[in-house]
Amino acid sequence: MAIIADKHYSLVDYAKQFDPSGQELAIAEVLSQSNDIIADALVTESSLDSGHEYAVRTGIPEGTWRRAYQGIEPAKATTKVVVESYGTLSAYSVVDKLVAEKGGHVEAVRTGQSRAIIAGMSNTMASNLIYGNAGQHPERFTGLAARYCELDGAESSRNVIDAGGETEGQNSSIYLVVWDTDKVFTFFPKGSKAGIQRVDYGLVNHVDADGNEYPAYKEYFEWKLGLAVQDWRYAGRICNIDVTNVPADLIDQMCELEERIQSLSMGKPVWYMNRTVKAALRKLTSNRTNVQYTPDQITSRPLMTFNEIPVHICDAITDTEDVVK
Repeated sequence: MAIIADKHYSLVDYAKQFDPSGQELAIAEVLSQSNDIIADALVTESSLDSGHEYAVRTGIPEGTWRRAYQGIEPAKATTKVVVESYGTLSAYSVVDKLVAEKGGHVEAVRTGQSRAIIAGMSNTMASNLIYGNAGQHPERFTGLAARYCELDGAESSRNVIDAGGETEGQNSSIYLVVWDTDKVFTFFPKGSKAGIQRVDYGLVNHVDADGNEYPAYKEYFEWKLGLAVQDWRYAGRICNIDVTNVPADLIDQMCELEERIQSLSMGKPVWYMNRTVKAALRKLTSNRTNVQYTPDQITSRPLMTFNEIPVHICDAITDTEDVVK
């Protein structure tokens, strides 16, 4: 079916377009519930079957100061074409017939197993959104860490701030991302149902590690997703955060990164950090007026914001990063 273009479509929003009560939506909801970064990311259908192609502006016309009877030189913006790849994440759910039928609740047992597997796929995809590197693993896509990996020498280095950690293997990072479908966004293959597929094989003969068969209920899950950073100016990283001694000036560095972002009003900005760094940030900001806790709904837990930008936990960001140089 045709999808109406929308600048604020999440994975769940796209899945609803195909079948409001279908399996794609059910899977998308579990994927999104498991990780904030999956729920936050704006998603679009790719321009190619094999990936997503877009133009990156490399130069902007400056214009010509003109006097009377003086001509104007032709000018145009210069661009380069980039093709991003997507990764295919797959998993099987296999439940032995004896286990599934024990107690007479086959569907409930199968659903519980499937939800656990889908949640695990969400964790894997969230990790790749941070640490994926297609250069090292061609079957995956490149994540944020590999795009903001140098303190100088690259264009994106302007948006990389050094928190001062010097010990290998005990550092973490904070990311600020402005999600928008012409800046930083995710994409799924052209013509697919939000990149999500589920195949229910029902009761089949499954083969164990020794080659012996046994009856089992079997399902196959597939998720195709890619990340596009069409404009690097709309994301950034604070790296080298020593998790054994989080620096007191981390707040100042977050403020600095906000100023380095091209515009925070041109999309949906979100901070991402792991639980260790967020706990330290809460202590550092206990008396700050620029940090608020506001519930989205009456029954929800308070949401932390820093300068009115949501602060979301991303467990995929580790405490064991090497020093970014």
